[in-house]
Amino acid sequence: MFIPMSRPVDTEIKRVTVTLPLRQLDALQTIASREDVSVAWLVRKAVDRLLREGPDMPVANLVQPSREREE
Repeated sequence: MFIPMSRPVDTEIKRVTVTLPLRQLDALQTIASREDVSVAWLVRKAVDRLLREGPDMPVANLVQPSREREE
């Protein structure tokens, strides 16, 4: 059964799906648990950091300041 999202989604936000080997997902879940965050939050922070810091050249014009996690 499909249940639509009840909250509006900003048109600037797009959902992305990734496929990971089980060992990578397990590692991410371990880190997320240790940091008391979700895997999704951890991935968003990693992508934000990658876009700001490299690998070779930041993509500064596409990166918006990250919002801190709301408690």
